[in-house]
Amino acid sequence: MTTTPNLALSYIASAQAQKEVTHNAALNDLDFLAKPSVIDYTLSTPPAAPNTGDAYIVGPSPTGAWSGFANYMAGYYGGWVLKAPVAGWMVWSRNGNRVLYYTGSAWALLETPKIDGTVTWAPGTLANGGGVTSAATTVSGAALGDFAMVSAPYDLQGVQATAYVNASGSAVIRLNNQTGASVTLGSGVWKVRVAKG
Repeated sequence: MTTTPNLALSYIASAQAQKEVTHNAALNDLDFLAKPSVIDYTLSTPPAAPNTGDAYIVGPSPTGAWSGFANYMAGYYGGWVLKAPVAGWMVWSRNGNRVLYYTGSAWALLETPKIDGTVTWAPGTLANGGGVTSAATTVSGAALGDFAMVSAPYDLQGVQATAYVNASGSAVIRLNNQTGASVTLGSGVWKVRVAKG
């Protein structure tokens, strides 16, 4: 019986008996492979009491029903269905809330490139309704349109802090005081993280 080239779903052959068995098996495969979300990507031993539809990435030293299937996708549908991954497959893992991708030989965590910068800054007193912007902070590699985050060195007392890339290779921090009173902030080392878009 032949299968589809990417997900290895079984085709229904002409004049095949019990076509529903092949069709339902293919639906189960689609259920855990089309938009894969696995419970864990580190287990090497199958869970003792899996629920129908549970999916895993088989760990590096598999045992039991997973023996011999390291790095495979495993879905439980009345028994374990094991599928060999193809380079480029991406999976969301609920264990750690991470995205993994298959390199062709192993699963790797998908990382968003991040660039960090720091600046020593004393914002001073911010009147209610007022704001202040820091001097530019060097963040080598940052570009307009990249996502920026800021981490304050102390309690901001309700003052809102944002950051943005203001030019190639730099970012600024913006503080806005909507607390209802003036707030004085001292000197400290502020951190800016830029995630490449």
